[in-house]
Amino acid sequence: MYKFHHVHVKGPNPRKTADWYIKVFQAKVLREGLLFNAPIVSVEVGGVRINISGLKPDETLPEGNSRQSLGLEHFGLETDNIERDLAYLLSEGAELLGGPYQNEIGATVAYIKAPDNVRIEILQLPTS
Repeated sequence: MYKFHHVHVKGPNPRKTADWYIKVFQAKVLREGLLFNAPIVSVEVGGVRINISGLKPDETLPEGNSRQSLGLEHFGLETDNIERDLAYLLSEGAELLGGPYQNEIGATVAYIKAPDNVRIEILQLPTS
């Protein structure tokens, strides 16, 4: 049996990225320290663990991007008021990548670019 454990984000300044998640998504810090000699901050958002780590010593990685691509495309967060929350996220430095629009099941959906070029879907489910 499997159960979901975490999403992992890498960036140049894990603490700064974690602070953004804490501020805008009310994330709770679960752990802060080192993982394979790289700084890591683990936070929880809506019951989902997000590990935010820096580069390991002598590790170099290409810049990520928030465009649609093969591989991990995005992760989604549900809200009860997408207009309010999008306005807030944009005021906190997120960039609107698409939407808001209504999808086939009636959910209102928008995509934002968060720190470290992470693509996040914000969605409000239909009330009925």
